[in-house]
Amino acid sequence: MPPDLAVPEPTPGLTPLTTAMNTAGALIVLAMVVVVNVDVFGRWLANAPLAGTLELTEMGVVAVVYLTIAHAVAGRRLTRSDALLGLLERGGRRRATSGLRLFFNLAGVFVFAVIAWGQVPRVIDAWTRGYFKGNVGIFTAPTWPLEAVMLVGSVAAGLQFLVLAVRRLRELGGTAP
Repeated sequence: MPPDLAVPEPTPGLTPLTTAMNTAGALIVLAMVVVVNVDVFGRWLANAPLAGTLELTEMGVVAVVYLTIAHAVAGRRLTRSDALLGLLERGGRRRATSGLRLFFNLAGVFVFAVIAWGQVPRVIDAWTRGYFKGNVGIFTAPTWPLEAVMLVGSVAAGLQFLVLAVRRLRELGGTAP
C-alpha cells in the first residue's frame, strides 16, 4: 500500500491537539446549524430574525476551516490532485514520488508559516483595539477569538506538514519504518 493511503502514525502532542481542534470545528458546524435554523424559523414564524446570524456564520465558517485543516493534513485528506504522483508511482519511480511529496510538504510548511506570521499582528490588533463584527446596538462580536483560531490553526497545520516532511525525508534516506 502506498504510504499516503496508510493510516498516519500518531504524533505525541500534536495528534491530541489536532483531534481536539477537529472536534471543536465539528461542534461549531453543529452550532451554526442551530443558529441558521433558529434564524430561518424566527423569520418565517414570527417575522423576527436572529440578530447576528450573518456575522456568526461568517466567523464560524472561517473558524471551522482553520480548526480542521491540521487534522485533514494529518489524515492525508487535504484536497489535492495526485495524478502526477500516481503516474510516477505506477511507473516504479518511488524516490521521485517521495521527493515530490517532500517538496509539497515543505511548501505546506512555508505557506502556513507565512499565514501564521501574518496573523500575529492581527491577533494583537484585534485584542488591543477591540475590533468587532456586526452593528453597534444590534449585534457585535469581538474578532480576536477568530484571529487567534486562525493563528493556532495555521501553526498546527504547519507543524503537521513538517511532521510529514520529516517522515518523507526519512523515507528518502532509507530510515523510514
